[in-house]
Amino acid sequence: MKKLYSLFAVAFLASSLSAQGSESFNNLSATVGGYTAGNFVGDNSVAWSYSGARKVTSGDNVTGTSVGFDSSGSRYVKANSGAAGVGEITYTVRSYFTGGTAANRIIQVYVNGTMLDSYALDAMGTNYTRTVAANISGDVVIEFRSTGSRQIVLDDVSWTAAGSLGTVEVKEKKHIFVKNTSVDKEIYFGTKSDIKIFNVNGQIVRTASVSENGSVNVENLQSGIYFVTGIANGISVSEKIIKK
Repeated sequence: MKKLYSLFAVAFLASSLSAQGSESFNNLSATVGGYTAGNFVGDNSVAWSYSGARKVTSGDNVTGTSVGFDSSGSRYVKANSGAAGVGEITYTVRSYFTGGTAANRIIQVYVNGTMLDSYALDAMGTNYTRTVAANISGDVVIEFRSTGSRQIVLDDVSWTAAGSLGTVEVKEKKHIFVKNTSVDKEIYFGTKSDIKIFNVNGQIVRTASVSENGSVNVENLQSGIYFVTGIANGISVSEKIIKK
């Protein structure tokens, strides 16, 4: 159960109709010496295609063989989760190469073209594992995009079936982190956290430290969709909000 995405990759899980999925990339056909395009059959006979990718097996890999992506151009990887839809998506990212700084490394997660998560990496040499709540039924496409101007390693990707994230669990998560997802002037939080707010382009538009039951004023932000990330009870979480 592994996956890695950085600058420019297209992966298609075309044949997977299972309730959940994962990818180890043990069969990745890319080389370790340069970024290439190609195809391979991965775990559970899932067919993948990729571009701008290389095999990472040591140093900056996450687990075993990881996929590393370039620092420019169109960078993404797509996976068809199958007819059972998707409940939660879990993935791990890591910075590598390019000057030893984590700056300008952003990973975004889309389902059916709608962004559900945008995360800017904080440090080099650190694995960041995140879980995104989707709970979308039907035949869906999961997509990871790398933005910014530096490389990202993506690995350990897995997803559950739609409906596996229960209603109670969803409500609890939203209450713990962001209390109101439709926002006029203030975002209210249910837990103490250092938070970041991203626009749909993955740019950080606001950072803050909030207390339990505290709030952040976003009156000056333009109307639209934003993503709030932080740590809730020791777990990296994100929430999509709509600014009125």
